Amino acid sequence: MIQDFLQVFFMTLVSDIDNMLILGAVLRRQSYFEVTFLAAVLLTLTRTVYVCIVEGLSGVPMFHLLTGFILLFISYKLVTKLIYGVETQRFSRRPRSLFHNMKILATFAATDFLICWDGVLIVSNISDHILIISLGIFCSLLISLYFLRLIIKLAIAVPWMNVVAGGFIAQNAIMALAKDPWMESWINYADTLFPEVNIVNTAANGAVIIIAVIGLVTYIKHHRIIIHRKF
Repeated sequence: MIQDFLQVFFMTLVSDIDNMLILGAVLRRQSYFEVTFLAAVLLTLTRTVYVCIVEGLSGVPMFHLLTGFILLFISYKLVTKLIYGVETQRFSRRPRSLFHNMKILATFAATDFLICWDGVLIVSNISDHILIISLGIFCSLLISLYFLRLIIKLAIAVPWMNVVAGGFIAQNAIMALAKDPWMESWINYADTLFPEVNIVNTAANGAVIIIAVIGLVTYIKHHRIIIHRKF
């Protein structure tokens, strides 16, 4: 339970870094405690519903296959993207009307609907416990919204966080692929060819290594570009 919570929390936190640049703009002038807390509650509820929808579709033919390939693409994008900081204004502490708050929250939820599906697919493959998923999402969102600038700076200063997250997503992608009935015959065939090897675990570990190497190469390349520009 604790492990699932930490995984959901960490993966949501990392995958939401670029999303927070967009969501933070919605709350830029209204991010005092009440609205920020309500926004975290609202997005937790909506994302939990999205996770339930994804899990409800798990019985659809080739759904796991599609999910696995999407997760592989997400892991690749995660380790190759560059996180840039964002300048945020001082948040207003002035009370607003209830109608104004509801308008902000509605805009917030609509925006999140368009950008959160990568994170939804990720956490839906981590745990089957809805309560754990909701708690992990809520804690991650609350911290992300309150400490947006700090989290962005941390992601820039510690780029290997993306590599770790990308490797974990790649591992889950292979596990998702292996769950699909369409892959069962292929896996059984591979097991007959290599009876001493756990094909699924080997493929998952190989995906982690490949994603880690891609992330490392991307970081080295970007680091060299920065040094070249400085000199």
